[in-house]
Amino acid sequence: MKINGWLFVDKPEGISSRKVVDLISNSLSIKKIGHAGTLDPMASGLLPIAIGEATKTIGVIQQFKKRYEFIIKWGEKTSTDDKMGSIILSTSKRPSLQNINENIKKFVGKIEQIPPNFSAIKVNGKRAYTLARNNENFSLNPRSVFIENFKIKKNIDKDHCFFECICSKGTYIRALARDLGETMNCFGHITELRRTHIGKFSNKCSILLDLSKKLIHSSAILKNILPIETVLKSVPF
Repeated sequence: MKINGWLFVDKPEGISSRKVVDLISNSLSIKKIGHAGTLDPMASGLLPIAIGEATKTIGVIQQFKKRYEFIIKWGEKTSTDDKMGSIILSTSKRPSLQNINENIKKFVGKIEQIPPNFSAIKVNGKRAYTLARNNENFSLNPRSVFIENFKIKKNIDKDHCFFECICSKGTYIRALARDLGETMNCFGHITELRRTHIGKFSNKCSILLDLSKKLIHSSAILKNILPIETVLKSVPF
């Protein structure tokens, strides 16, 4: 049986995007499979999986805008720009709500962003995260990204703030948190990150799979696969 189409998975924390693909590949006994828009292991949310001929349209969905919800913790800079890294700098300074609102405006529109050292970008043929783990010296070039919307959803307490962001392909939310914290001289890193939308697709069209199992029941996957045309006819929200 040939299987072609898109599957939208609600990826939980603690598993890599590649691992999700491998689990589904094994369950369906299919090798032609991939994902669009990597989510870090610590992140959760919408992960589109292309199956069969749908892999040819991965480039289409990767161009869509993405929406994220995330929490930034102030006062600490980490090696990975999220809670998974070690603390390398800290301060007792905390931003006021007014200060945050004034400074997030600087990150709306077209901005230049340096990706985190712990990223999959290649440097002389090697992944940046491999070099970072080996404590090798290297630098990453800034890249242009577009932030359509960046706003506070809830100021949780003096140490944490909950945000929402709509952004272009290639945006690193970890770098956004890092740069916002540095702009306010208080440091910052991500403690929670969830992708809620890609283009017109949201978590409402995604499924939760029991990814703790080595083999996922194929019927749970097959009944949720969307036709390739559904993605090709979609437009960004």
